[in-house]
Amino acid sequence: MRDGMTQIDTFLNDLDAEIALNRLQALGVRGELIKDNCGGMRPHLDLIHGIKLLVADEDQSKARDILDAEGDKSQSPAWSCPTCQENIESGYDACWQCGHQLS
Repeated sequence: MRDGMTQIDTFLNDLDAEIALNRLQALGVRGELIKDNCGGMRPHLDLIHGIKLLVADEDQSKARDILDAEGDKSQSPAWSCPTCQENIESGYDACWQCGHQLS
């Protein structure tokens, strides 16, 4: 890790990592993303190692509060599909078994 920085989260894709970093930076928290995917030559390594979100040590508490407060608002809760009864994890708006859309 970088000196003076603490890892506060790990993401499996660039988009989620960038959204979290931009949210923090918009609220005055310094941060950066660390990827170990061989410069994009081995993108599957993001799924194994993840994309790490680092923030300055002094901003760690503020960053965690921001991500905790705003992180789950956009995700739907876990649910059971009324069509096929499949249990669906949080964050999904459609059933992966039958395609039923959460309304």
